[in-house]
Amino acid sequence: MSSIEEKLGPGHQQIVIGLLIFAAGALWGIMLANADEINLKDLFTSAVIMLSGAMITMLGISFGTDNEDDRTNDLQDAITELTGMLNALQAKVTGSGSEEE
Repeated sequence: MSSIEEKLGPGHQQIVIGLLIFAAGALWGIMLANADEINLKDLFTSAVIMLSGAMITMLGISFGTDNEDDRTNDLQDAITELTGMLNALQAKVTGSGSEEE
């Protein structure tokens, strides 16, 4: 196990790839900005590449770790809560639920 994997967890490859994509977009934007003539389309493309790299990194940090404190499980909790509410509603509509509900 490498030291990067020990520090970052199992999502370390995704974090490193995201950082490399972000850096490539940033370098491309810097090279384009230093030119005499600036094409906004190319600068926009480099910004999109930077944002893509940042999102890949954030997803690696959020979902790629084994530490429970690092995970963002709000979406999963919301889906579970919504599923429970829909099941209770379905039971009430079909009449198959108990009277205590």
